[in-house]
Amino acid sequence: MSVTRSALHTLLPAACLAASAAWAQAPATPPGFVASPDIYKVLAENDKHRVIEVIWKPGQKDQLHSHPDAAVYYLADCRLRNHPLSGPPQDGTRTAGRASVQGPIAGHSIENIGNADCKLIMFEPK
Repeated sequence: MSVTRSALHTLLPAACLAASAAWAQAPATPPGFVASPDIYKVLAENDKHRVIEVIWKPGQKDQLHSHPDAAVYYLADCRLRNHPLSGPPQDGTRTAGRASVQGPIAGHSIENIGNADCKLIMFEPK
């Protein structure tokens, strides 16, 4: 089946609108720097971006929050437990020097299950 350019111009905005509506219907949770300002510290921002330093002490768990699209750079090795709104907790390990780019993340909280501070820098759009 062939899709015409006209059909794409009609379908693409509709698909984007539907995705935006689905995201808007997700439970509203604050960003990390609002939910847990003791862990998430805004280092710099302008009208388009925000640079956030994130440090969890051993055993520390942040409050329920969400993220827009973001880039993350780990400054230290980390053992973390992700507590999503639905589903079981998930454990993971990240190594210093690891960089990643992630899509939006719905409501969750993070716990440092390691023996040392977990440190990272997060870059988020506004």
